[in-house]
Amino acid sequence: MTKSLSLYLCLVLISVFNVFGNIDSAALKIDNYKKNDTIKVEMMVDYCVANTFSISDQMLTYATQAFKLSKQLNYKIGEIRALNCLGNYYYQQAIYDKAISFYTKALTLAEKKADIKNIVIGKSNLASLYTRNKQPDKALKMFKDADSLLVKSGESFSQNRAAILTNTGALYSSIGQHLQAINLHTKVLQICEKLNIPFGIALAKSNIGEEYVYLKNYNAAIGYLQPALAVCLAHNLNNLVSNVYKNLGRAYELKKDNTKALFYFNKAVLIAKQTNNQNTLLTASQKLHEIYAIKGDFKNAYQLALLFLNVNDSINGNVKQKAIAEINTKYETEKKEATIKALSQNKQIAELKSKQKNILIFSLIGAFITIALLGYFLFSRYKINKKNELLNAKLLAAEKLLASEKKVTDSEIKALKSQMNPHFIFNALNGIQQQFMYGDKLVANEQMSNFTYLTRQILEVSGKKNITLSTEIEIITKYLELEKMRFQKDFFYDITVYPNIDDEYLRLPPMLLQPFIENSIKHGLMHKEGLKKLHINFELSDNEEYLLVKITDNGIGRKKSEEIKSQQILQHNSFSSEAISQRLQLIAKNNTDDLMVYIDLFNDEKQSSGTQLLVKIYLG
Repeated sequence: MTKSLSLYLCLVLISVFNVFGNIDSAALKIDNYKKNDTIKVEMMVDYCVANTFSISDQMLTYATQAFKLSKQLNYKIGEIRALNCLGNYYYQQAIYDKAISFYTKALTLAEKKADIKNIVIGKSNLASLYTRNKQPDKALKMFKDADSLLVKSGESFSQNRAAILTNTGALYSSIGQHLQAINLHTKVLQICEKLNIPFGIALAKSNIGEEYVYLKNYNAAIGYLQPALAVCLAHNLNNLVSNVYKNLGRAYELKKDNTKALFYFNKAVLIAKQTNNQNTLLTASQKLHEIYAIKGDFKNAYQLALLFLNVNDSINGNVKQKAIAEINTKYETEKKEATIKALSQNKQIAELKSKQKNILIFSLIGAFITIALLGYFLFSRYKINKKNELLNAKLLAAEKLLASEKKVTDSEIKALKSQMNPHFIFNALNGIQQQFMYGDKLVANEQMSNFTYLTRQILEVSGKKNITLSTEIEIITKYLELEKMRFQKDFFYDITVYPNIDDEYLRLPPMLLQPFIENSIKHGLMHKEGLKKLHINFELSDNEEYLLVKITDNGIGRKKSEEIKSQQILQHNSFSSEAISQRLQLIAKNNTDDLMVYIDLFNDEKQSSGTQLLVKIYLG
């Protein structure tokens, strides 16, 4: 069973007409409104909602523009509504893979904002899609969740609830539970009659009538469908009337009244073409084809079969050639019999035409063979040229890939070499030895455990492309605990992670940050007198494209560190920063600006008070 008008947004249509008056004037208002603000977003979205079932190109254009403008304005409600409109467009076109993508994105944003109204819309839209794709269990769960949210929010008697019940009724109908469907559509009818919603009244009566058709109670079905048709015609509900015509045609067909059935099915096809209602067009054209075939009107049957197959192909992507072949054979047989009869009445003319036909046929065959040979020769040359172009393109791509992989490998090797330098290993082991000999053996054992764990973790993660942020923080913590032994209890550090980051989910390349932290300690804090502080902070950018890491120390500053370094006899030429910079650039791809930014900090007396490093790690 296919419900063509079972979207949640169907009942919202009425309020939009009250705002705009009609679709054409709405489009004119949008075009004349020159400001790019949230008001324009709402105008475009309301147009798309009102135009849901006509599936116009203008609807797709406005929905796309509304989404882009909402992104620019950071207007989340606009983004959610625009995404739902895009989903509705592809849903009505039966392009379900795109529809489910947009619906899911809209629902995710609504859940992040805890927006009950749009959560209900999102769940209802997804449930309608699951219904159409014959996944009733998923659909029913979504409908129940949406209905529960409406009841809890005090909307147990509203047009929103009427829409949910309509969709749930369609689901029960699709799995053969027609009495349950009638029960739900009756509740919808009561709500819409109380709220005076003509569209909802017509839809509910049409749905009840359709259910009675499935229960083979055709008189009861017509008793609901005729009033539904009257409401549609009285209120110009063109987006619904084709479905009502289709249901009436079905009822009269099953009552064996083919005359009325033909009338209503033809009406359904005409209106469905105008409103681009593909599902109604599919069903009505199929029924007309069957009736014309039974009546022996093979010409009309053939034309309706063509229409049915074209619509079916656009929805399901699988043209059924057998049905059209049967009708076409009958139609061609009638034409041949008529030709033979005409030829028998005028034998001399027939013989002359036969000779002319033979000459024409042989001429056409000769021309066809010549063209075919020429075409084959040209196509062969074209195919060889394309094959050579493809091979050259693959070779060039392979060369670029090898070069890129070599750069990644070289960078990772450099970074791995710089992760634990011999000075740090010597200092750590020397500090632990002193603790064993002269200090606290419990502390020494703890630090030895830290060193062992740190070494093992570095070896373990060095072969991986990505690790979780929590693992990276754990390795940094163990490293800082070992470094802490080199100071006289005047070294303090802290690591903070913003609440919007899931450190068990977010992943980054291993050991990117240890060389920077080591530089802060070695060049900033090692030469400082007094309390030494190191702060490491992890933030996520607003667009969630990159992780921002802030490494702040209260050391002597870069200028003084360079002066000390220049006075040393043996200068260590570190390549850690360069190697890490290469890795950051490879990860960032085209976003290579300001990946590493050093900020010199000063106190109120303009004296150096430390250094802050900002590192951007782009997320794949």
